[in-house]
Amino acid sequence: MHELQPYAFHRVAHLFANLPYGPTIPNSVISRTGPGRVFVDSQIEPTAAFVYSNGACTLAGSTDSIAFGKSVCQWLSDYHGSDYFILYAFPDAWQELLDRELMRGVSKRRRLDFDLVLATFASHKGWESQIPSGYSLHSVDRALMELMRDEVLPYSRSYWRSAADFERHGVGFCLIHEDAIASVCYTCFAWNEHHDIDIMTVEGHRGKGLALVTACAFIDHCLSRGLTPNWDCWTENQASVTLAARLGFVPRVEVTAYHGVSC
Repeated sequence: MHELQPYAFHRVAHLFANLPYGPTIPNSVISRTGPGRVFVDSQIEPTAAFVYSNGACTLAGSTDSIAFGKSVCQWLSDYHGSDYFILYAFPDAWQELLDRELMRGVSKRRRLDFDLVLATFASHKGWESQIPSGYSLHSVDRALMELMRDEVLPYSRSYWRSAADFERHGVGFCLIHEDAIASVCYTCFAWNEHHDIDIMTVEGHRGKGLALVTACAFIDHCLSRGLTPNWDCWTENQASVTLAARLGFVPRVEVTAYHGVSC
């Protein structure tokens, strides 16, 4: 297994160009929009590649590269740079090797990928009137992202090299209550006009419809600028599935992901 230097990431772009699910994650790394590492079976003419972005992983390419697939599994077992990983593999034929080679404690789970139905989302026109008294809506700029990275959402550091990089490439909106972030919806991965969504409401502010408001702000902004907001989640995450449906997202595909968590 060989690691590519960033200047050579483009050599694997063809392996990730037409993924049926989750293309933004690896391609954000390949395009060098977001942080990450790229490993290949051959540095000159790779036929299989593994893209890693702080726990978000994608394996793609020829399943004939058995030794490479085994190396990926061993690397995931040995690496301690993150306390979890979520691995997608394309094509599905990789699953036979992964089932055999991944370490104990890794579970196979199902994730949903959604498409936005514009007519349904249009029913939320005037969503601004749903902002509760005492809350104010703000675009997430560099300063607010610094606050998120330091206090509210430390794991957002894994998505962006810096708050400045987020401001350059991402989209985000938050609701602020008494000078503190109460709810936020922002880009976790960006590539080719696609913006994958991460959304969170702080405990103590839940149950007030804040997530719906911040998501509406995010989606409205994306649509007005020709960007594509992407929603995905675990199938059993009923809160996320329900919110997605309210916003107008409908399931497009369900796939298997490998989920590993450090003990």
